[in-house]
Amino acid sequence: VLLCLKRALRIANAAQQMANVSKGSSGSVILFIEILNKYLYFFEKGIPQITNTVIQDLIELIRTEKQNDSSASDPSAEAFFASTLRYIEFQKQKGGSIGEKYEQIKAS
Repeated sequence: VLLCLKRALRIANAAQQMANVSKGSSGSVILFIEILNKYLYFFEKGIPQITNTVIQDLIELIRTEKQNDSSASDPSAEAFFASTLRYIEFQKQKGGSIGEKYEQIKAS
């Protein structure tokens, strides 16, 4: 699972670089947000290699990519990312074993 998710990140990064070369902008971060959601799914399922640190690093990568994007922001990507961050906060507030897993992730 981790190998496939890492490969997806490499492909998304290559797509971002190609968009940068062809358009002069970094393109949409939607691929990274989609991948973050897959990471969250497997995180909840208890895959031991997918830790809160890995999730946090991916959130920071998305934030960095958004800041580096010189073009106008994509409203659908913004909404999707905001929804994902709300989901993380909701899981924290839920409590129990799931809430404990999410406790170390800084979504806001």
